[in-house]
Amino acid sequence: MFMPTVPTRMLSIAVGFTIGYLLMNTASFASESDCKAILDAEHKVYNAPAHIYATTTMGGHPQTSEMIYAAGNIYSKTSGRWQSIGTIKEIEELTQSNHPTNKPVCHYVKDESVNGESTALYSSHEETSKGKVDTQTWISKSKGLPLRQEINIDVGGSSGKTVNSTRYEYDNVKAPM
Repeated sequence: MFMPTVPTRMLSIAVGFTIGYLLMNTASFASESDCKAILDAEHKVYNAPAHIYATTTMGGHPQTSEMIYAAGNIYSKTSGRWQSIGTIKEIEELTQSNHPTNKPVCHYVKDESVNGESTALYSSHEETSKGKVDTQTWISKSKGLPLRQEINIDVGGSSGKTVNSTRYEYDNVKAPM
């Protein structure tokens, strides 16, 4: 079976787009009281060492990536190699400088266990000029941190859907370089 390869640059762009999209939209959560738990959890990640594993599927082709937030820096692993891609402070400043006008609709779904840990599952839906975004976020009840997130972005037309599945780990996280 032929598996197309995506150059490292394209994977970095895809991961950057996904992270940028998420960061741009967290600012709009602040005005929605039903979305406060999601916003608080996403901002709390910045202050906790975290190892993030993501699979992004675009055009039917899954691509995996890893990121580490540690010691105030963000590291990305692409093609087996770690590189520094910025600082937590830069991401926080980017988040504060983006003020989207659309607002998501969020709601608590149910309690659920993720890897044996009790979580609250939240769902959000947002319609933008670029497409529809549906997100599910599992937030640890004891730590207030996201443990898992599923994002479905439907931009319509030939571009279709992008699915991002993310898993967060917080134990024994250290900067890779």
